[in-house]
Amino acid sequence: MSDSNITKNALAASLRHLMKEKNFEKISVSDICDGCNMNRKSFYYHFRDKYDLLNWIFDIDFLENVKIFELSDIDPHENGSEFMWEIIARLADYFYKEKEFYRKALLIEGQNSFKDHFHDSLFPVIRYYFADVVGGEEGDFFTSVMCDTSISALVRWLMEDKPMQPERFVQAFREYLVKLGRRLVNDIEGPTL
Repeated sequence: MSDSNITKNALAASLRHLMKEKNFEKISVSDICDGCNMNRKSFYYHFRDKYDLLNWIFDIDFLENVKIFELSDIDPHENGSEFMWEIIARLADYFYKEKEFYRKALLIEGQNSFKDHFHDSLFPVIRYYFADVVGGEEGDFFTSVMCDTSISALVRWLMEDKPMQPERFVQAFREYLVKLGRRLVNDIEGPTL
């Protein structure tokens, strides 16, 4: 492991530890550096701010734990639905395993928040999935709406005192979206005689 990665991982471990004890807003860069015996110059060499560090943690953990590269046997062009739902299932499983950390991370508000970063990470997956459904000038807007819906569902699920198992959450979320889609189609087409 390179020295750069050792430093980044030490800072990440310090932030993770601090987030067990206090809210993100109350954690300073000095607190993070003190937690791993580094100076602020080392921190700012690698990260712009604590939000950048938090987002880096997600990006690295996501790549290592969600393992999108293992989905290479699923052709997203032929079976985009399976591809997208497998990514969501892996995300849910990962967030569930790390729920104490991500419960706090997903509640951070404001500029550079983790929720915004997560939205930006999820956007291309959902845009790809809905490419044949939403297009034109409104395509990005409605893709963002679906990202917001998915993130809101994840947050609500993780914030439960006893969240259901990730597999059940994804299955139920998918079933409700399908039922909603059918209801909308029925409303548009009207009752059949």
